[in-house]
Parts: sequence; C-alpha cells; structure tokens
Amino acid sequence: MHRLLAVFLVASPALAQDPSWPAEFNRVVSESAGFCEGEFSLAEGTVTRIDLSGDGMPDWLLDTAGFTCSTTPSLYCGILGCTVYTEIDGAIGMLTLKSWEVVTEQGETFLTAPDQQGQPIRYRWTGTDWEQPD
Repeated sequence: MHRLLAVFLVASPALAQDPSWPAEFNRVVSESAGFCEGEFSLAEGTVTRIDLSGDGMPDWLLDTAGFTCSTTPSLYCGILGCTVYTEIDGAIGMLTLKSWEVVTEQGETFLTAPDQQGQPIRYRWTGTDWEQPD
C-alpha cells in the first residue's frame, strides 16, 4: 500500500500538467506541486484562454487560486492574494491578485482586480509587462 501511494504522489504533478500549456505554466505547476506534502490538484479553470491584450486573440492565464494541497490548504495564496501568471504573445507576466476579471472600455482591455480596500485597480498589458495606467 505504501509503495502504491508513493507512486501516486510522485505521478500527481505530471498528471496536473498539459503539453498544450505554455512551458512556464507547466514549470510553475510542477514546482508548486513539489511544495505539497499531500495530494496536489488543480481546480477546473485554473488555466484559462482569454483575450487579455485586446487584440482579439486568446492569451493564457494561470491563477494559483486553483491550486490545492490536501495537507496545507493555504499554501499557494497569501494575505495579498494569489499569483496570476499570463502569457501574451510569448511574454510572461505576473501579478498578485485576490480576484480578477477582464474588462474592455472604449476599445482598451484591462485586467481588473480589487485592492486591499476593495477598490478596483486596472492593469494594462504593455507588450512586455502589466502596468497600472495613470
């Protein structure tokens, strides 16, 4: 029984990955699974295809809020939120957010999230990183 359990736990991180995902996402999932001493899993929707840049093409988003470790429920998110990774046209971006949504206003697309007081903050993709517009 112990031998079978050990094989399952070692195999779990590989099962949580997908070859169609960006390589950086698979690396993040693998490393995150390695921190878990129990059973690691991903919630449905942890990896999402959505237009983040406003060019009409789907980009990649990985939200670590969807990571679960059976022995340490709060392992992947902290008081400031969870890490959100994006891949847009091959460039990787990263933000720490409590929640997020994509909003397009006057032809410009933003990733929005609440700040610590619950007020919305808008982030715009610059082509290489996320910025808060003035």
